[in-house]
Amino acid sequence: MKPRYTLFVVAVAVVLIVYALQVESPLTSEQLSARQGTPAATPAPYIFQLNAADVQTIIISDLRLPRVVSITRTAGGWRLTSPEDKPADSNKADAVANAFANLKLVRTITVTDLAAFGFAPARLELRGVMKDGTTYGLLLGNATLDGSLYYVTYTGEKSKVFLIETSLGMSLQSLLDMPPFAPTATPVWTPTPPVTPQADATPAPPGFVPTLLPPVTPKP
Repeated sequence: MKPRYTLFVVAVAVVLIVYALQVESPLTSEQLSARQGTPAATPAPYIFQLNAADVQTIIISDLRLPRVVSITRTAGGWRLTSPEDKPADSNKADAVANAFANLKLVRTITVTDLAAFGFAPARLELRGVMKDGTTYGLLLGNATLDGSLYYVTYTGEKSKVFLIETSLGMSLQSLLDMPPFAPTATPVWTPTPPVTPQADATPAPPGFVPTLLPPVTPKP
């Protein structure tokens, strides 16, 4: 190897070492990641992504049995309007409203026959009515073969089927089976303190039967 070429290689190596020490070494791990580029996380797709606080009414209809559960948000809280007009369990109502307003999509399938996925007829329909009157409808079909997902589609949709997690479908079925009435408060039992006999009380003689005396008539 020629001396001149060797000196050139050594000089390049020295420059690279100095650059690494003076430029790269002081960088933190966060700075290095930013320089190299960190892949952005892919956001999860949604079927619906609404403001849960704007959900005014939730209607769950059993399409194979004549059952309907309807819950409406009022100034005093959630209230059942069907099958009975009674206060509703706010926790259960809020849970359904939140699940409906932020319904995540697992996968979309383009189909030509909805019957194969349990939509002839569908199992149930979920409708959400917003404060502005806009209504969103979703039909629930069959579960997948392994039971991990449900097929759903928009009310009136003919060519698309969505896959969602089973939690929403199970919750809706549970609400149909047991409408979310507000829990009844359990009365608190208060024990009655025992009566303590007074020391100066005169005991009644054995066999004594109290007699109700007639009122005294005042003399003229």
